[in-house]
Amino acid sequence: MTRSHETETVREAVFGLLRAEGMTTVFGNPGSLELPMLRDFPDDFRYVLGLQESVVVAMADGYAQATHRPVLVNLHSAAGVGHAMGALFTARRNRTPLVVVAGQQARSLLEGHPYLLSEDATVLPRPYVKLSREPARAEDVPAAIARARHLATAPPAGPVLVSVPSDDWDRPAAPVALRRASTTVAADPALLARAGEALARAASPVLIAGSGVDREGAVADLVALAEAHRAPVWAEPMSHRCAFPELHPLFAGFLPPVREDIVRTLTGHDLVLSVGAPVFTYHVPGSGPHLPPGADLFLLTDDPEQASWCPSG
Repeated sequence: MTRSHETETVREAVFGLLRAEGMTTVFGNPGSLELPMLRDFPDDFRYVLGLQESVVVAMADGYAQATHRPVLVNLHSAAGVGHAMGALFTARRNRTPLVVVAGQQARSLLEGHPYLLSEDATVLPRPYVKLSREPARAEDVPAAIARARHLATAPPAGPVLVSVPSDDWDRPAAPVALRRASTTVAADPALLARAGEALARAASPVLIAGSGVDREGAVADLVALAEAHRAPVWAEPMSHRCAFPELHPLFAGFLPPVREDIVRTLTGHDLVLSVGAPVFTYHVPGSGPHLPPGADLFLLTDDPEQASWCPSG
């Protein structure tokens, strides 16, 4: 196969993209369908091998959170993705930017129901990925992985999966140009000013600290806000990150994941400001109002879905 200077193999284009994006640490548990991707593995990349896929995704999840960078995960067809589903569920809840590349049988075999076929490969990981797709052509694979990287890091961040047939990696493809896209989400200035004014007027405000505070590196800002208003701070129900120092005198504890108990806990406060946390994550059935009577609610979030089912405010 002869290639022009404007093309390279899918493998070369993908590793060139990953190198440019700084994604040179790969977590995986490969099988036979992934070996073509790993042939001539670049010396400046590191492959972290795990013995089970849920562990692989969990390691990548922690690494991405610690480095604040998207991470590539390499899984094996349907079996590997299936084993990883519990960890993908966790990564989605953690808002962790993972780009999952899963192997697929060769395109020439797809119509014959071959061994190791991943049937409906794009459906299998849903709804615990932001997007899953299998490119229609081999030459589209690098662009699909570039798109996956952008979607994985776009707020709210989360895992994205690309299924790649095993014979795509040696096909010709054009290199993908590096793109820079903003991942900053800013509140509406008018609504933010309204929240600030309400907080200033409140006689007894209370803050709820969510995982989003820690993800955005805003713990110190939330501490300053709480101190300025002498407002107690509760951790969100079922919190999975430390969003407020637990030894701080204004830290009030952890909200229970029960509707009636939350209302009871927040009674006496005339304003509730939830920062980086949904309102609310429940674990057992409940009834009645979500907030005590007379309490105004303000929610600061980067997740439009969380905002859409917020009960009031």
